[in-house]
Amino acid sequence: MEKVLIYRSMIMFGGKGGVGKTTCSAAAALHFASSGQRTLLITSDATPSLSDIFEEDIGDAIREIEMGLDAIEIGDDAILGRWKRRFGPDFHDIISHLIDVEGLDGDSRHQLLDYIGSAPSLREETMLDLIVDLAETSRYDRIVWDTAPAGETLNLLNMPANIRRHLSAGSRVFEGLDRIGKKIAGKRSIAQIMDEWIAASERISRCIHSRAAFVIVANPEALVVRQVRRVIETLKGYHIALHGMIINRVMADPVTRSFRTLQETQERYRAELVRMAQGLPVATLPFSTIEIRGKKALRRAGEALLRQLSL
Repeated sequence: MEKVLIYRSMIMFGGKGGVGKTTCSAAAALHFASSGQRTLLITSDATPSLSDIFEEDIGDAIREIEMGLDAIEIGDDAILGRWKRRFGPDFHDIISHLIDVEGLDGDSRHQLLDYIGSAPSLREETMLDLIVDLAETSRYDRIVWDTAPAGETLNLLNMPANIRRHLSAGSRVFEGLDRIGKKIAGKRSIAQIMDEWIAASERISRCIHSRAAFVIVANPEALVVRQVRRVIETLKGYHIALHGMIINRVMADPVTRSFRTLQETQERYRAELVRMAQGLPVATLPFSTIEIRGKKALRRAGEALLRQLSL
């Protein structure tokens, strides 16, 4: 029995590095835009290749690719700048509350240092904050997110929960610092700042769970199949909606014995991937010696993908 698919405005393409996530993301985004939906294409991969695939410069500022389609490659410099604007004032307020930390007793000093040293990365939180801002405040009908390789992306999706747990666990430290810290007129308490960070993480989590759906991109290979199994289980644990799967680079019509052997091996893995999709849409893209680059080729691939995925 086919599963009922719920419309999601944010489509995340993810999977093992090198399986074709960016190509599939670009093809889908171009198809959405061509069908009249105002679309934003985002890549958060540390080594973005959108510019190469579209054969034009994109960069870390939103720019128009064609009518109805904008794109951005979120680089480290853009995230660092946003982090400074978003969290810099908070850290300034926190430090302004502190008195002579060396005057603390040994246990409290070690507790504080351990806590600061174990803080989750705010870079990832800042990236999610940016993407959620774009999803909630922009005029786009669709946001297509070309994510980083699977492990990094799944850690990223768990960041809001990690941040909330970490901040909540440190409440006693913050309360103590507020008591011993100097009170400055007009400054928020450390506890207030932490509450604001927790609220921001909860907002990110709500947005991803209500707006986003995940599409796994895979190749019919042993290592990829094993990782897809882990990704599906992890998505279930995070309660992230899985919309479907793309099986890329599938061999068809082999002309030599070695290619026939490869096709038979691929077919076993393809069948396993289809079983793991558990009735969700599965799209197939054939193996090709020609790279999918440029808008014309992307448009053809996008039409085939979206028809099979029911997006």
